[in-house]
Amino acid sequence: MAPDRKLLPDLAAFITALRARDLDAATIDAVKLHGFDALGSACAGAATSEIGITRDALLRAAFLTPPKSILDHPGCAAAILVTACRLTECDDIHIGTCTTPSSVVVAVALVAGYVTKASQETILEGIIAGYQTMITLGLAANGAEIIYRGIWPTYLTGGITAAAIAGKVMGLTERQIRDAMAIAAAGATGVTGRIEEEPAPRWLVLASAMQSGLLAASAAERGMHGDEAILGKVSPAWNPETLKLPEEAGPGAPLHLHRIGFKPYCTSRQGLSATEAFIQAMREEKLEPRAIDKITVAVPQHYRAMIDRTNRPKTKSESRSIHYQLALGALYPDELCDIERATLHTDDPAVLHILDRVEVVASERLTKLYPQQWGGAVKIAVGAKSYEREVLHPRGDPENPLSWDAIAAKLQTMSRYVSRPIPVPELTRQVQALDFSACLETLLERSEA
Repeated sequence: MAPDRKLLPDLAAFITALRARDLDAATIDAVKLHGFDALGSACAGAATSEIGITRDALLRAAFLTPPKSILDHPGCAAAILVTACRLTECDDIHIGTCTTPSSVVVAVALVAGYVTKASQETILEGIIAGYQTMITLGLAANGAEIIYRGIWPTYLTGGITAAAIAGKVMGLTERQIRDAMAIAAAGATGVTGRIEEEPAPRWLVLASAMQSGLLAASAAERGMHGDEAILGKVSPAWNPETLKLPEEAGPGAPLHLHRIGFKPYCTSRQGLSATEAFIQAMREEKLEPRAIDKITVAVPQHYRAMIDRTNRPKTKSESRSIHYQLALGALYPDELCDIERATLHTDDPAVLHILDRVEVVASERLTKLYPQQWGGAVKIAVGAKSYEREVLHPRGDPENPLSWDAIAAKLQTMSRYVSRPIPVPELTRQVQALDFSACLETLLERSEA
């Protein structure tokens, strides 16, 4: 039997067997922590200028007249909330797959739960189903490698994940969940193209995948069937000859949720380790930024070019290059949490001093550690002296986790740079109680057009 013919059936069996009563306290706590981070990020993202064009396009396509609430069209609501979280670059990430699970899972589960009037336990099961589906698929497709071949793993797996979540929350049978995922998989190419001109459709295509996944679940509920072996037919990422099936994907498979890491601020995960190494050296050695002669950043070959984009950023996207991130870390550390980046300090002589002294090189040793570790190292030359630091597990990695208080502090700092502050105390109460209805209402208050 072809490898791709087994993957969706195994996942459907796992999802069907899920029961909230079987989840241990550590798993419930992990759901709360990742939910808190995702909801806070979505609240921030909904208050940025960047979400506007995607939200307007989704609303224009879904309604002839302005809606009273975006929940008048649940697929549109889920897509907008996913976009709001993902665009922040503050959401969580699973490095083994290079997927950002909570940006998809939390919003889709909340909206599906609202539509079906599902119980707290059922929504919780949908959340676990979503995490397991996205990460299992991402591991099978080797997401941490294919991303550098033009395939976006979150987009590749996102529509199937939405179908899985909705299928579980809707109470579909194992066959129906399998069909829902197979129908959604028909569009799972993961390819968005390379568009240099802004605004690019990166969020719109992810949003459309969420809508397709929800539609697939609805179609399966009504008896429509899908090709369970379709994966190998729609994208090279799903080639049956290269697909890496997990040793165990069906009932009893270990939960992948516990291997998802957080970000302490707005950054690509590829640049996080080096940024943390630089900040650590600056703080511990009490270095004066203007005295720096050279900064050599070493990272795995896989993403050296990705983070070494420009030393003169002009856009929000370009400001996430390692050059500018190091400059912020040295001179404006709180602004690492600025997801809007409306004002860039490229006219500040001190910032320019840092930007012009960064060189990014590939490290053979760090390359060998990838993708199990996404490390980064820096060497800072100051006069005749040099200072070196290496970080393999930055703040937020499962080996170096963020606490609830640390995530709350991140969200509070992010609040300073968006038009509507994140209601951190309110979200804390709601998430701790797993009050999914209240969480959704809080999001909607900040996401209406």
